[in-house]
Amino acid sequence: MPQAVADRQSGGDDMSLRDIMSSIKRDPDGNGLTALGYDGVLRTFDAERNVVDAVGLNPTQIRKYYEVLPLPPKFHTADGRKISRWDMFHPAAENVPKIFTEEEKAAMLARNEERARRGVPESKLE
Repeated sequence: MPQAVADRQSGGDDMSLRDIMSSIKRDPDGNGLTALGYDGVLRTFDAERNVVDAVGLNPTQIRKYYEVLPLPPKFHTADGRKISRWDMFHPAAENVPKIFTEEEKAAMLARNEERARRGVPESKLE
């Protein structure tokens, strides 16, 4: 694990979610995704769901991530700062996003396009 990643196990209580999102490493091929695990760790994954980078969020940062959506109950007690570095890069299955089928991808795309047509706002990460 690169030292810069190891040194940044948690997002830091003073970092904004926007700063964390802009500094987290992403899949170099551009085929990955970012997801917040139920353990409170924000992770980036490559297309095969290998962890590229991980940052533990504090409860305030987790609530900010879900600012425009209801906070799922599993997140009410989540605190990514308490997760070990090893667990951040080797998450439990429930913290790894599933790989969608082509049909599921098409349905999500259609749903997102419909939301955009209706003018549903996207969340803010400030």
